[in-house]
Amino acid sequence: MGVAMVRNRSGVVLALVVMQAGFAAGCRTVSKSITETVLEHEQVKQWRVHYGSRTHYTLSNDSMKDVEFEGTLNVGDTIVRYQRGLVAQAQCVAEKTTKLLDAVRERTGVAVTTRTTMYLLRFDQKPQNFDIVLAVEPNEFPLPLFVMAGDESCESILIQNRSYPYLVVHELVETSLAAGKRGGVVLPDLSWGFLGLTVHANNHTRWFRDGMANYAGYVAYRALSQTIPSSPEFQYREMLLHANPFSALAQVGPKLFRWVQSSETPDERTYYSAALGLFMLIEDQFGPEAIRNIVAEIGKHNVVDGRDLLAITRRILRTDIRQLVKDLEFPQFRMDLERVTPALALNKGLNLQAGLCVTSIDEKGIAGKAGLKANDVITAVGTTPLLSQLDFELALFKARKQQAVTLAVQRQPAQTLSIELPLHKSDASDATDKSPGKRHRHLKKGSSDLPPLAAF
Repeated sequence: MGVAMVRNRSGVVLALVVMQAGFAAGCRTVSKSITETVLEHEQVKQWRVHYGSRTHYTLSNDSMKDVEFEGTLNVGDTIVRYQRGLVAQAQCVAEKTTKLLDAVRERTGVAVTTRTTMYLLRFDQKPQNFDIVLAVEPNEFPLPLFVMAGDESCESILIQNRSYPYLVVHELVETSLAAGKRGGVVLPDLSWGFLGLTVHANNHTRWFRDGMANYAGYVAYRALSQTIPSSPEFQYREMLLHANPFSALAQVGPKLFRWVQSSETPDERTYYSAALGLFMLIEDQFGPEAIRNIVAEIGKHNVVDGRDLLAITRRILRTDIRQLVKDLEFPQFRMDLERVTPALALNKGLNLQAGLCVTSIDEKGIAGKAGLKANDVITAVGTTPLLSQLDFELALFKARKQQAVTLAVQRQPAQTLSIELPLHKSDASDATDKSPGKRHRHLKKGSSDLPPLAAF
């Protein structure tokens, strides 16, 4: 998730598009040409109706003028503004957020210097999408948390807001790394334009900034999910959790270390997932203390760029992290999976409450040759039940040194199967590794370096 910060006289405008609505707000009329066609009784081959949802919310200076807040409270670096009757919920949210951030600091070693201000906003119908365009301080991240009237418990608020905790923790960690107050700044990529020319300063640190932020969000999600494990709704958050970290990392390979802000492509989500997979791989191979040691070493310097990060990780891990990624083997099964939800079960006539439905499959791929078919539901890997795609990836990652794993499969209408799924080497082509670039001089403790510029 990227954050664009623009300085002006009123402070800093934080423009964060969390989810962009598919349609503009408000009702739109049927296009004039189609209306005329209907009036002329001509046959219409295709309808094009543009209708916008009113459940899109923008947190802005203007929208805040219309909100009556009863009060504001602080717990640590967490600020919560709340509407009438929500003081107890605000206290609960603030305390849980502070506790989560403490767990993130302990697990990752990152000094979270950006604070968060949360706005508890009550609605009859919870907005599905929201934007944040709000004047705030440079070290502050604002986030709306929507409260459904009549279902206002603290647990309900945390369950119903998909942005919590992954998004808020991700942004707090990433902005703290890029603009830390205590040294150890991981230089972000910069872009600016003039006379129609866009100039980019690519520091090749995005793999670390977004990877660490994704990992921190994952740590927070796991910690919070342990306190409310009974809610299936809380588990429906794979869009923010990056559900395919290891298969994405195997697919992207060493190209991850050349991922920059100016190279946004349709594969962006794959890179986000791969960045999370990298830190989960480091944790698995070297333990969480290795991540803390890397962060501590970064903190000894004022600023670091991508070349410095590669050198630091080499010293701490005693291995070339690019080679570690290149050597990762994770099977690419060439099939699409979708979590079984109540709606999907009803639409497909499934008598299951959990599992992963095979929505499409390449019969010539590993999974197809093993015997899986479209509309099969994978309920377990070995003895591990599956509630999400991330569960599937984690189970395969733990078993990656085995020749095969056993899948428990339900096939309609009422057939129970046991399928051996080979864990072959990925059939994705290996990417050619390249050096991430040269510096004008080697990093010295307490020194800063002007990053190279690339014009596009």
